[in-house]
Amino acid sequence: MMVRSCFAVWRRRLLLAAGLLLALVPLAAEAADPKVAGEWSPLTTFPVSLTHSHLLPTGQVMFFGEFDEGLLPPQLWDPATGALSGLPRADYNIFCSGHSFLPDGRLLVTGGHEESHVGYPYVSIFNPFTLTWSRGPDMNDLRWYPTNTTLASGDVVVLSGETHASGTCNELPQVWQSTTGTFRNLTSAVRDVPYYPRVFLAPNGKIFYAAPQRTSRWLDTEGTGTWFEGPRSAYNGRSYGSAVMIDSKVLLIGGGSPPTATVEEIDLAVPTPTWRARAPMTWPRRQLNATLLPDGKVLVTGGSGGSDFDDETLPVKVPELYDPETDTWTKLAPAADYRGYHSTALLLPDGRVLTGGGRNLRTVELFSPPYLKQDGSRPAIQEAPAVITPGTSFLVQTLDASRVAKVTLLALGSVTHAFDQNQRLLKLAFSQTSGGLSVTAPASNLSAPPGYYMLFIVDGRGVPSVARMVRVAQVTPSARKKIVLGDTWKYDDRGIDQGTAWLARDFDDSAWKTGSGQLGYGDEDEGTVLTHGSPTFYFRKKLTLDNIVTAANLEVLYDDAIAVWVNGVPVFSRNMGNGTNFSAWASGSATNAYERVPLPLTSNPFRVGENVVTAIVKQVSANSDDLTFALALEVEQLSGPVPDMLVLTAPNGGEVFLPGASRSITWASTGNVASVDLTLSTDNGVSWTPIASDVPNTGVYAWTVPEVSTTQALVRVARVGGTPLSDVSNAPFTISRQTTILPIPFRSVWKYDDSGVDPGMHWNMASFDDSAWKSGAGQLGYGDGDEATVLTRGAVSQSSVYFRKKIFVNGAVTEANLRVLFDDGVAVFVNGSQVFARNVGKGLAHDKYASAGTENELAADSIPIGVFVQGENTITVVVKQTGATSPDLSFDLELQLGVVTGQ
Repeated sequence: MMVRSCFAVWRRRLLLAAGLLLALVPLAAEAADPKVAGEWSPLTTFPVSLTHSHLLPTGQVMFFGEFDEGLLPPQLWDPATGALSGLPRADYNIFCSGHSFLPDGRLLVTGGHEESHVGYPYVSIFNPFTLTWSRGPDMNDLRWYPTNTTLASGDVVVLSGETHASGTCNELPQVWQSTTGTFRNLTSAVRDVPYYPRVFLAPNGKIFYAAPQRTSRWLDTEGTGTWFEGPRSAYNGRSYGSAVMIDSKVLLIGGGSPPTATVEEIDLAVPTPTWRARAPMTWPRRQLNATLLPDGKVLVTGGSGGSDFDDETLPVKVPELYDPETDTWTKLAPAADYRGYHSTALLLPDGRVLTGGGRNLRTVELFSPPYLKQDGSRPAIQEAPAVITPGTSFLVQTLDASRVAKVTLLALGSVTHAFDQNQRLLKLAFSQTSGGLSVTAPASNLSAPPGYYMLFIVDGRGVPSVARMVRVAQVTPSARKKIVLGDTWKYDDRGIDQGTAWLARDFDDSAWKTGSGQLGYGDEDEGTVLTHGSPTFYFRKKLTLDNIVTAANLEVLYDDAIAVWVNGVPVFSRNMGNGTNFSAWASGSATNAYERVPLPLTSNPFRVGENVVTAIVKQVSANSDDLTFALALEVEQLSGPVPDMLVLTAPNGGEVFLPGASRSITWASTGNVASVDLTLSTDNGVSWTPIASDVPNTGVYAWTVPEVSTTQALVRVARVGGTPLSDVSNAPFTISRQTTILPIPFRSVWKYDDSGVDPGMHWNMASFDDSAWKSGAGQLGYGDGDEATVLTRGAVSQSSVYFRKKIFVNGAVTEANLRVLFDDGVAVFVNGSQVFARNVGKGLAHDKYASAGTENELAADSIPIGVFVQGENTITVVVKQTGATSPDLSFDLELQLGVVTGQ
């Protein structure tokens, strides 16, 4: 068996090597035309291997080597002259360190090599302008193979790195603070992350962990840090694959064992980022290097096609060039040497790519991409600003403005172990103007962290200029975080109904527990573990604001449903279709959902002084095994003195109030407002009657709704004394004993039976025992790929699938409207009476198929009101297939009722 296994491995390698050799044959001809395949320089040898290579702001390259070479002086190479010179050495072995550039152009080097798999806790900083080293404070522990990532603030996150030969990684993320030269520990974000992780600063300010594991993740670095789960990639692990970032998109290329040729892309700027497959390379590769080029393409060099860690018997010497705009790959001229483990590739300011290194290999080659071999002159930059300020425009002086097709900005490369920890590419908007080009700088440091970049102009042929070194300035954002995801909250997980009083600022929450985010259970990433068993969990947090809020953004991490209030005013809700009352379950499910939304400030819920943010998080059912909550709040505030201001926050339009009910009138104020008058209009502001006079300015008044009937009600709040100051409801609200409710919204949870077994004639009656049925949220079905709950499809498509749901109606139903999504036939019952049907002309018996087919049809109709009763009602549905081979089934339903109630 061992002989056969070895022979199989040898035969596979022989075939793969033969395939690679055959693939190189046409390239020999192509290489004769550098316009198509590019051109390599002759091999040369450097004093140490090119294991860690860095493009300095001076345009020179600093590099250091592998293993004991990390104790030797690093080298400085001048691309313009080819001159080499030794640099001062660090006072320890800097091989296997992490590295990225600081805003001032210095190189931050973290960790190092005591022996294989054992790191150092040391930090060193290389100054490219004085060519000197300095030491920083030690990290919390050893790091071997860590990754550095520069943030929008100019600080640097340091992740992972092995500590000892046992394979233990440093689980504590640390943030190097550029202004103080000290570390901040992310103590609530402790996690075992594989060494040299492929991570990037995302447009939302989070760190995005892309690889090598299949499940991507987000790291919020505010406060003490918070991890949360991201989308899964299609390929199961990409060890020693490469990754690059173009604008907001991340590309994962190759890697794995055995290696893959696959490529995946994710856009981090969209609301729900997901991985999607892109065109694969010609050859599988691991230990490859991916280099961003000035024209926006990606050059892949080196790598091995073998499944061994660094299989030099199956080298891939043919570079491939990826064009993201066309999703195509082009094979280029082959390199002379194998570039695998410990090789690097680095873009130079003149557009060439320096490649070199490999295990025990000190040779280097320079590659000139095809764009450098085109006929005619290159575009040229005559002048460009030394400093670029995000959010502004700047002038690039060029005589070639009319032929410029792209302006690109590339961060300086800092490469090792198949990954550039510093590089990213941005395509900048531009227009022709007198003297050259008016170019739009990146919007903020989120897309372009502060530091040095190469600025290129590229003509219509894809030919780039020689780069100008520019520095992107650091701009302090106007918005400030007032709550971060890892902050501490008061919370109640005791399973006690808190009613509505808990929403108020002055509610006594002293008996509640205290814990830091994220809070929840079941995912093993919680800062605070809550008690399992309740449908509803309550959270409260107070904050103080010293001026008026002019803009606000909310970030929430939740599972399954959430509602958020600011000072009792609802500002955000998801999956709360069943209501916010304690006993109601979530109307839909969400697995660790993350959302960032701007808060509408038409009726500003914030007030100068003390504010309270409150939240409910709900489970989708008693069987739900995890719950998550974290919240962040970012606000912009008015600068200068606090003005006198008075804003009515509720009722503010669209509400429906029951006569005789107790409701709160709320308002926010700043400046000199001691007391207020409250008045009511029932005719849209034509006339006004007093509600209460000279009310102390507490921001809330308990109002008994009067015995009137109107759809044109408004409330006005006005300052007592001084210059007139008042505010009115933004739109009319209703006072009526008839209200419209939505007891079943789309994406609600249903009990269902997809067994294909006849449940009997009483399945649609209120008394039927459905305790053995499954539960799931809409849309329910199979075969379309858009289901929230995937039902079972038998070998023969079942004729009938059954659904049941109970609702509570508090009053007499005066109107009922139904919307139902179905495929292929459907019948709906209320308390056993059929109220709606489509495509069931063959009958409703269990074994009867639908009489006609349809694809995800959405039908709407009014239904009889006499079938409803006050109290509990049972809604039942049967969905039918057209036949035994029908490949898909769909169901979801929405029910809206008009209800007249008593007091």
